[in-house]
Parts: sequence; C-alpha cells; structure tokens
Amino acid sequence: ISELLPRVDLTAENLYTLSDGSKAVLGKVERKITLKYFYSESAKDMPASLKTYAEQVRDLLREYERAGNGNVVLEMYDPKQDSDEEEWATKYGIEPQQVNPFGAPVYCGLVAACEGREETIAGFSPRTEPTLEYDITRCITRVAWPERPVVGILSGIPGVLGEQMNPMMMQMQRQRPNPGWVAFTELKKDYDVREIQAEAETIDSDVKTLIVLHPKNLSEKTLFAIDQFVIGGGRLIACVDPFSFMDMQANQRQQNPMMQQMGGQDGPSTLGKLFDAWGVTFDTTKCVADDQSAVQMRGRRGTVETDATVLELGPANIAKGDVLAAGVSQLMMPYAGALSCNPPEGLTFTPVLTTSKEGSCLVDAGMLQMGPEGIRSQLKPDGVVRTLAARLDGTFKTAFPKGPDWTEGSTNAVPKVVASGKGTVFLFADSDFIADPVCVQVVDTLFGQQAVLRGDNLSLFANIVEQFAGREELIGLRSRGPSDRPFTVVKKLQAE
Repeated sequence: ISELLPRVDLTAENLYTLSDGSKAVLGKVERKITLKYFYSESAKDMPASLKTYAEQVRDLLREYERAGNGNVVLEMYDPKQDSDEEEWATKYGIEPQQVNPFGAPVYCGLVAACEGREETIAGFSPRTEPTLEYDITRCITRVAWPERPVVGILSGIPGVLGEQMNPMMMQMQRQRPNPGWVAFTELKKDYDVREIQAEAETIDSDVKTLIVLHPKNLSEKTLFAIDQFVIGGGRLIACVDPFSFMDMQANQRQQNPMMQQMGGQDGPSTLGKLFDAWGVTFDTTKCVADDQSAVQMRGRRGTVETDATVLELGPANIAKGDVLAAGVSQLMMPYAGALSCNPPEGLTFTPVLTTSKEGSCLVDAGMLQMGPEGIRSQLKPDGVVRTLAARLDGTFKTAFPKGPDWTEGSTNAVPKVVASGKGTVFLFADSDFIADPVCVQVVDTLFGQQAVLRGDNLSLFANIVEQFAGREELIGLRSRGPSDRPFTVVKKLQAE
C-alpha cells in the first residue's frame, strides 16, 4: 500500500531525493545490481548518532532500489558477532568499528555486486555525509561499467609521469629512476593513464578525460585538437600558471639545450585562443597575493617570513555545496594566477576556489625573485575576490570556425570542424599545487621511504578526475546537505 501513496521529501536539503545524475545512471543500468547493506541494527553498542545515520543511509538505499526499475535489489544484513553475516562482511572488506573496548564491533558498510564484480564502501560515517549519494552512485557505476577509463596527460613539465633512465647511467650516477609525481602514480591504480605529446594534432577517441598541465606555447594544431576534444564531449582539466617553480627547477636540471626544447623551459602557460572563445581572462604576468591566506615559512637567514603569494586555503575559500570539494578543508597553492570570465551564451562559469576579499591583490610575477620582502612592497589589497579554480560547463563554440591557422596556404585538406557541442572544463590557475614538494612529505619508516599526504590538494585533484573520468552523470551530482539540524534559535537564546 505504501508504494501507492504519494511520497514527499519534507527535509530542507532533500536528503531522501536522488539527484538527476543518480536517476540518469540508474536509468541506464541494464544489468542486475545487488546492494548488500551491512548494518549492525541489533547491536546494543551501536552509538545513537551512528544508528540514526545508518537508518538514513538505509532509507536512501531504498530510493535507489525504487529508481532502479527492477535492476537494483537491496539486501539487508545484520552482522551479529560470530555469525555468517559477520564473516561475509569481513570477506567483502567492511570495516569493523570498535565503539566499545569490551563489546562486539559494529558494522555499517555497503557492497555493490554485479556479474561477479564487487565494489565496497568499507564504512559510512556522518563525517562523509556530504558525499553520501556520490559515493553510492559511483559504487554502482564501477560495477555496472567496469572498463578502466583512459586519462590523457599533456604536460609542459618533463618527468611528471616518470622518466626512463639508462641502467648504466643510473649505476654511475647512483640515481634512482624517477617514478613521476605521486598525483599521477596514484591515478595509474584506477585509470589507463596515457601520455599525450605536447605537439599532438589529435586526441585519441578513447581518451575520455584530458589533463593539460602547464601548457606553454601550444601550437595551433594542438589547441585545435583540445578545442575539438571539448566540443566532442571530452572532459578537460587544465592547469595554467603565471609562474611554475617546478618548471623552473626542470629547466635548471636540463644542461643540454636540446633537452630544454623538450619542455624544460620555464615560463607562463595559458590556453590562448581557447580562453578567448570561452570568455576566460588569465593574465600570465600577474600572481595572486592574499595576506589573509599567506603561509609562514623559514627564510634564508633562519627567520620566519610570511609569503603572501603562497596561499593556504581553508573552508572560507572553498565553494560550499560542491561535491568536488567535499571533504577538502586545507589546500596550498603557490604562485597562482587569477581567472575571470565573461562567459558567452550557453556557458556557465562557477568558481570553486577563491581568495579572501579583504587581503587579495595582484603582483607582478617578475617580483617573485625578490622574495617575500619584495612582494610585501607591492601588497595593496583592493577588495576584489579572485578566482583560483573554476568549472566551466555548457555548450562550447569552436575557437577555430575556419580551422586552425596553420592550414591557410597549405595544400593539405582543411580538417573537419565541429562548430559547437556540450562539454565540461575545470580550470586551475596553478600547476604546482599537485607537485610532490607541495602536497607530499617523504618520511623514513621501517618499510623504507613512504609518501605521506600533506593537506588536501591530492584529494581535490582525485575528486575531479574521478568525476570527470567516471560516468558523465557524476559530474553534476550535487553535494548533500547535513542531516544534523542544530537548534539555532535555542542556542541564540542561550547565548543571550
């Protein structure tokens, strides 16, 4: 009878209403998917807050079952101590939570199974509530479409994917092979990562996501290839930069002039004509300074200096309600530029990372060599909020309506130009924020050297790649609001 009654979600944040993206994913599922929900419902040691949240998860999973058109089946398991259900939970990788040192562990996790494939959410927690729907939908997509997405990497900085060295030279110089940046070695665990040459004239059709890192002086051919990739529905993550210290270091290591021509020359980066077509403005001669987000670091003489061009961003600088930034609270961006946009009809520009309003200004990139003291002389906050990262979606129009300029006067046939199409682009005004010196700290352990993450830079980057390389519907999936509604009126009265 309950299925025949009208159903209304009365929560302020629509906690029990699936997003359009999740509904679109479920509408395309053609295989039988079983959602196995392990929840210690009868456990006496289950904390009240976790039990309330676990019941909310259960109710949301029932919405998935209803929207699955018979292809999604929800199974409930209560893993009591020493039971078959507990053994199954352990087998699937559901993490036990020891809330009482003298009691039995409790479980609250999910397994999605489809035709022998399994994907596990080891544990649900109120701390990750903003990404709850995204995590469940991603879990479903991974078992429904198990193919490894292809992610292309086009980099103006050499060595980000690692470098092959001559074994003889390695032995003579006692050097270890460069494995590449941790940001990209981690991607290789879940994706087919493919290097795209900086002179590429086309992007392979099986590349679904393209990461362009510090693009310097790209040719018309390559810009046209990126243009058509985006218009054709490809997802682009572009990291431009007015000043890249990683590129500068690479340039200093290149003693051979011929090696410098392979991408080791430091300098600003931009997407030129593509930015013009998208209405994006990016000044390659200016860096952002913000004394409200300045990082303190040790100077050359052992003193503590404040560098307003090395930004430490917190929750106030991160867009609220965007699932891409969910779980991200601390970021560092060194020597970033500023993005602004006057989008043409059909495009939407959404800032994700911004500066403060009180302390922000622009300084000449050339002044960075003067150090923090030289930069301080240029600090003149102007009350403008600068955008450090943003998303651009909608219908893109080509920047090359007549084809790239290199075809003019040529006997070669002009390539076919697709005039417009829907796409999604994520823009960063910095390329060093995912470099190892910024976001990874190498520590010595009993098991050798291990990389420990510093801040949430790689988490944000991984979130974006996950959404862009996953199902298209995941890109627009909203972040869920919190179910915990504090008694704000009561607290105000108590404060008074």
